[in-house]
Amino acid sequence: MVRDRVVIVDDEAEIRNTLERIVRHENLIPDTYADGQEALEALQEDHDDVVLVITDINLPRLNGLEFMRLASQDFPDTPFIVTSGHGTKKEIIQALKQGALDYFEKPFGIKEISASIRKVRLLVDEGRKTVKAYRNLVKKSLVFEIGNDIELVQPLVGGLTDEIKLSCRIPRSQLPGIRMGLHELIVNAIEHGNLELDSEYKRRNDYLEFLKRRSLEPRFCERRVTIEVTIAADSFTCVIRDQGPGFDWHCLPDPGDPENLFKPHGRGIIMAGNFFDEFSFNESGNQVTVRKFFKQNGPDVEA
Repeated sequence: MVRDRVVIVDDEAEIRNTLERIVRHENLIPDTYADGQEALEALQEDHDDVVLVITDINLPRLNGLEFMRLASQDFPDTPFIVTSGHGTKKEIIQALKQGALDYFEKPFGIKEISASIRKVRLLVDEGRKTVKAYRNLVKKSLVFEIGNDIELVQPLVGGLTDEIKLSCRIPRSQLPGIRMGLHELIVNAIEHGNLELDSEYKRRNDYLEFLKRRSLEPRFCERRVTIEVTIAADSFTCVIRDQGPGFDWHCLPDPGDPENLFKPHGRGIIMAGNFFDEFSFNESGNQVTVRKFFKQNGPDVEA
């Protein structure tokens, strides 16, 4: 699908009309709204052809910063340009931190807005070319080795998910499950593998502090978790290995039985296993391998 729609959000009719003319001059289609809530609902209903969002900071019902935050949760790749006639420096900085690519104070110049739109389109086009180039990927391998720091897991999984998204023809609907599954398995390797913690410990009120103290103990502090990822256009494989003694994975509840999702023992592993097509342990139980396959031309492919 061609992305040629520009969503314009401003409560001033004159500003909306001006931005409409600029957008049309750039051979794009303007789609205007007077408040953030209305624009957010429109994006949620139909987003596929949106190339850019231009929003004011001060909006009725849902202000521009909150509109950006909520829209970016659902559509993280959508670029934003922010405008304001009464925005504070703090609001402007916050908009940029939230990912706005440009900012203009009212009254803004037509040439400046046009130039910014062209710059954003160029970035979007380059991004599409990169994705297209990566469709020729044969194989890519990544190997990470981390200590027992739980706080590293989320950014690491975020980076791996970005790699998978770029390199595989993956339906966007499957990304959250993959992210959650990898997070659960890596945390499991740290907590139950390297640190040899029983699930009962999680009931402690000071669990996170306890976890940090245990990770510094001589018996555990040198242990590492290795994450090996192999990415291809139609699949990815992840091998997660800890340096703990392992466990008897044969005792895990059957992941094919939905009732086992509600049992506390092994629930995290069972949930993670349901996000992948293949899921297996080595004999000692200190290494898990997961694999996910993707159709080359699915209807819901991330592009």
